[in-house]
Amino acid sequence: MRMAAAAFLLALAACSPPSAPAAPAHGAASGSVGAGPVATTAFRLEADALLGRWSFDRSCGLYDLVFEANGSVSYFDYADASHVVSYAGRWTIGDHNRVVLSLHRLGGDGAPTGDAITYNLDVSEPVADDLIGQFGAQGGDMRAITAKRCPEEDRE
Repeated sequence: MRMAAAAFLLALAACSPPSAPAAPAHGAASGSVGAGPVATTAFRLEADALLGRWSFDRSCGLYDLVFEANGSVSYFDYADASHVVSYAGRWTIGDHNRVVLSLHRLGGDGAPTGDAITYNLDVSEPVADDLIGQFGAQGGDMRAITAKRCPEEDRE
């Protein structure tokens, strides 16, 4: 009887579908078959990488963010197609590659108005010619961005 039960279990195991490979550990990407988990490379956002003009729609016809080496930043909000809302302020890099922008809305005369508004930019990839991450007002919805670095303009 034991032999029949063992034979039955062995036959049943042979008919079962193969088990799926284990999922990679959190923060890792799977490599080729059999390679196992591949460690992801952490990066530290450097201030110099952000400097310049960035276009969310990647056209460079309009700039959304302009980071200056002196710590100033401009943000142009095109959410309302009838007019652009301009902001100016300061930026710093915080923990976990978060860029914190402290901005004031600019009035018609270009002067700052009202209280400062904080925007956050969570950079998820090393910055070269693309700025990839999440952007939005603190406490509000964050939206995914893949901005393009735009060339400097010759305004002479």
